[in-house]
Amino acid sequence: MSTPGGLQRQFYDMLMESQWWPADDLRDYQRGQLGQLLRHAKRNVPFYETRLDAVLKPNGDIDWDRWGEIPTLRRTDLVAYREAMQARDMPAGHGPTHVLASSGSTGVAIQVTTTAVAQIADRALRWRVQRWHDLDWSKVMLNRMGSAANSDWFGGAEAMGTWGALGDPATERGAMWTIDKNLPIERVFDILRDRHCSYLTAGPLLSHIGARDALRLGVDLRIEAILTQGNVVKPEDRAICRRVFGARMIEHYSTTEGGQLAHECPLGRLHLNVEGSLVEVLNDEGEPCGPGETGRVAITPIFQTAQPLIRYEIGDLATVGAPCACGRHSPTLLAVIGRTISVFHHPDGRAKTILLPPDTHDVLGSLYYQVAQTGPTTFEVRYVPADWEQAGDEQAVGVTLREMTFEDSQVRFVRLRDMPSGRSGKLIEYINEWSPAN
Repeated sequence: MSTPGGLQRQFYDMLMESQWWPADDLRDYQRGQLGQLLRHAKRNVPFYETRLDAVLKPNGDIDWDRWGEIPTLRRTDLVAYREAMQARDMPAGHGPTHVLASSGSTGVAIQVTTTAVAQIADRALRWRVQRWHDLDWSKVMLNRMGSAANSDWFGGAEAMGTWGALGDPATERGAMWTIDKNLPIERVFDILRDRHCSYLTAGPLLSHIGARDALRLGVDLRIEAILTQGNVVKPEDRAICRRVFGARMIEHYSTTEGGQLAHECPLGRLHLNVEGSLVEVLNDEGEPCGPGETGRVAITPIFQTAQPLIRYEIGDLATVGAPCACGRHSPTLLAVIGRTISVFHHPDGRAKTILLPPDTHDVLGSLYYQVAQTGPTTFEVRYVPADWEQAGDEQAVGVTLREMTFEDSQVRFVRLRDMPSGRSGKLIEYINEWSPAN
């Protein structure tokens, strides 16, 4: 039997080949994996005993033309039916399980039981995108996305071993450090410099704010690349990190529940990791969106066999992309727009998703801001001033926000000392704290 490390390397080697497969071959491979997942779910998971009947025939064959008849899952389903969604038996070789907790940044905190093989696949998928961008596994990576409970014992950063592909000679010379996401930015800069870090894993918004802090503090620091996840990457995030740190951003689209969903190729297009999951973008009628159309994201992670998530709506909005000129044939996303929690509602039924102009930080004089809908027509702009002695142009930002939301919107500004964030420490720029149901 292969060791976990051997399985990781085998899957990675396959990924380096499958990225060039024709689209039909990729689809057939994915359907083969999904078929195994559906048969396992019907046989071993009480929640799916009859839920898949439209697609799964009594003889085990799959009617792919009826895939859309499988009801989508919502976060509330994961809470209400958690026990019924647990598999009685696991496929051979999928390893031990453990429970992941989601931050609840979309409004409902959840727990999902995952498998060791899902983690193996995720790590191999990360190796592939690192190879796409010619990252050097012999160099040092700093992770600013998690928690480092013991970091105080190690000068603020905890050693995590190597980070590159197993079996590659460069990997043995590399190192990864992790720091607590709440570490003061001055200490982050010190660690990046003292440990000669070439790469940083961090959210794009947190990186944007770090670049502004570096300008404010007069810090001269070079970073080769920032591997981002957790927030939407915007052009202004890329621009300021390139200007201040010399760093390019490499976008990773992932979720706690679904793992590594899509990665950015060298041409800047997000390619879906079809070897690890099925990602659907659905319109209001539940039909698949075409290129250029925006809809709700539903995922089916292939290796989530301990608690299958079949057609699970994760709360994101995304725009479908066209085939990419890089030569890889996997489907693409033009953009991940953001969480559906950032859709603002009017009492008359209108709904809007907004994105303030790139110069809003400069106009407001802020290091960070958050726009929250707090009532039927009331909004708060919460922000951390770059200089508490220098007032920004709140009136101009208020006018822009009213123009982008609703004509009767009332805007209140709140200055804060600390940045508001979700339970996981993610920075949330747009949040709806009111809905018509309230």
